[in-house]
Amino acid sequence: MKIKKSCSIILFFVFATAVIAQEGEKQPKFRFGLKVSPSVAWLGPDKTKFNDLNVENGGAKMKFGYGLITEFIIAKNYSFLTGVEVTYLGGSINYKDANKVNYQLNDSTALFLSSRAFKQQYITIPLALKLKTNEIGYMTYFGQIGVDLSFQIKGRANDKGTLYYKANPDTTAFSVQGAEYNAEDVNIYKQTGVFGFLRVALNVGAGVEWNIAGNTSLLFAVNYNNGFTNFFKKADTIKDKTNLPVNDNKDTADPLEQKASSNYVSLTVGVLF
Repeated sequence: MKIKKSCSIILFFVFATAVIAQEGEKQPKFRFGLKVSPSVAWLGPDKTKFNDLNVENGGAKMKFGYGLITEFIIAKNYSFLTGVEVTYLGGSINYKDANKVNYQLNDSTALFLSSRAFKQQYITIPLALKLKTNEIGYMTYFGQIGVDLSFQIKGRANDKGTLYYKANPDTTAFSVQGAEYNAEDVNIYKQTGVFGFLRVALNVGAGVEWNIAGNTSLLFAVNYNNGFTNFFKKADTIKDKTNLPVNDNKDTADPLEQKASSNYVSLTVGVLF
């Protein structure tokens, strides 16, 4: 009897200790993870800001991103999100007025554009508030809203247009039409972004975390990202040989003022620890 009684007392204390430990278990204050984010990106041109030319959105482009997630837990259902990401963005613009927008390839040849496809690369720091539900089964649902600060590290473009040549090498006008021409990977780094490199955007999204073990969860989310800042740098501050003037005479050409928002929708897949 004494042995049974002693065993019962021991089991009671083991059970009580386990319950107290479980109730006192604290939520982690910090989580981190990795993610990849395929996206569809496009530009929204302000058509009143292109020297009164006829321009249009040239369509969306498939892009990609990846990076590190860091999450600071504020309360049970609230947290602050940040991290570091590499983001590829862009889109394309069609210049509908023929033989207006151009830049010189050399002293005797100029390319008059019909379209330009942009390929930008950024380092992005997201700053967001995350609101989530209690765990339902193994699932936790969440929404987030915040801003992205992106710093351009690379700016390239693929140009399509028509080559023009000088009829007379002693003149500055390009008047002899040539063949259709594609220019690949044109360096336009100095032409885009506030101060030439900064992008600020609203980022809203929703998703789900699937708990697979302990504090480890798979993450799935859809985000909409809308650029606040002008995708382009102010025209009269650009010091770049591929700056786009409007005219066929380099001495009288006006710089092309451009304004557009940079936007994308992304699908995020990641893991949180």
